[in-house]
Amino acid sequence: LVYVEWFTPFPATPDPRHGMYKVSRFIRSGERVASIIPVSNIARSVHLIPKFGAIVPRHWTSNNV
Repeated sequence: LVYVEWFTPFPATPDPRHGMYKVSRFIRSGERVASIIPVSNIARSVHLIPKFGAIVPRHWTSNNV
């Protein structure tokens, strides 16, 4: 079994500025939507890149974010 947090569906077209599809966490009644599902139900994984503000915090590393 795996814990999955759901995100919004991909839009029909990518963002024209960077050519990437923008998604966000799926929220219902102010709470993140999540499920526990069999690993066999996973078709593929996806890499999500965070939306940074003007400055990325310098203390962030691949170990703590």
